[in-house]
Amino acid sequence: MPSKQRSLKDLKSSIEQVWDNPILSAHVLRQHESTVASVCGQADAPATKGRKRKRQTAPEGSESAPEVLQLQEKLDAVNLRCWRLTVESALCMRAAKNSDYNALNAPKKMGSGVLHTLDHGDVGATRSSTPDSLGGPRPDAISYSNAVISLTVYNRISYLPSCLTRSSQHAVLSTQTLGDLLHVLPCASSNMPMEELDAEGDVSGYNFRDQTGEHSGCLFCIEDLIYGDGRETADYAEKLIAHFQKLPEDKRPQIKTASTSASETTFDALTLRIHQPYWILHQGNCEHFFVIDQIRLAHASDTPSGYPLTLHLTPMVQDLCRACGKVPAVHSIVGDMRLGESPCLLCAPCWRTMGPPKNDDGVMVVPLVIPFVNHQDS
Repeated sequence: MPSKQRSLKDLKSSIEQVWDNPILSAHVLRQHESTVASVCGQADAPATKGRKRKRQTAPEGSESAPEVLQLQEKLDAVNLRCWRLTVESALCMRAAKNSDYNALNAPKKMGSGVLHTLDHGDVGATRSSTPDSLGGPRPDAISYSNAVISLTVYNRISYLPSCLTRSSQHAVLSTQTLGDLLHVLPCASSNMPMEELDAEGDVSGYNFRDQTGEHSGCLFCIEDLIYGDGRETADYAEKLIAHFQKLPEDKRPQIKTASTSASETTFDALTLRIHQPYWILHQGNCEHFFVIDQIRLAHASDTPSGYPLTLHLTPMVQDLCRACGKVPAVHSIVGDMRLGESPCLLCAPCWRTMGPPKNDDGVMVVPLVIPFVNHQDS
């Protein structure tokens, strides 16, 4: 062909060179933001309450660097026009939500799962379905690589229970169990401070260091099968089935209890569908939903160990201090007459400024639950 051909490796190298240069990357980002602001300004309807969208402008003199001019000439020489933003692009734009941000700067190892890749000698090998009693090879006689399953966990929005928001994303191995996934889910219900009781059995305070690590019960509902916690008494699956039996027969969900528990069921034993929501219930009435995003074979570039991995963690939104209204609250003060409400959420500096109450009888300082604290530690 008369035109010069470039490989994907060359394109990748060119892009990396631009992003590794802070001057060039700042120019590209600024040009993109300016284009987006221009498109939104042309297509946007009049804002409510007389507000207008703030348009971003590039600083004067920032475009005069020689390398910037050279890069811009290369971009202008690109013949492709389909990738440029048009006015209709505004229909697919929105402001970033909290769930779009990631609190992790790299995948975080949360378990002890080890990835097994396919050996070269095993390529093309097939698993025999001949039973052992007929003298065929055992199914485990040939080593197989793990499948890597990527999934997203969603939670209900507290002020809008009918809507869900993304909480986290994880990567698990096909040989790991549902219980392995449950133990790495970031959840405030699994980080509740333990109650401290007095001699009469009343709650006298809370121990923030000791938290509810063990699950009081759990179940997974996947493809009309319920995988309970496997306890001898008060199994969550049995409780759910008993609850459904109280409903009218025409309104009962057509589900049944699985033969194995969540801690015994591996992902490779499940029938899964991509983008199909599945249900998790644990710690009383705490609900989560997860969706399978991808199922693929392991690759040599994958992380070799530490599965399940946490790939994405939505930053936590904390309540602000009721006194200063500037920083997140860390204490919930109960029964203090000096404050205008009980409980009252305060930050640590404001509570120290208040000082101890004169009569501390009945005053309780409860540390606020900080979800995901164990998941954010390096």
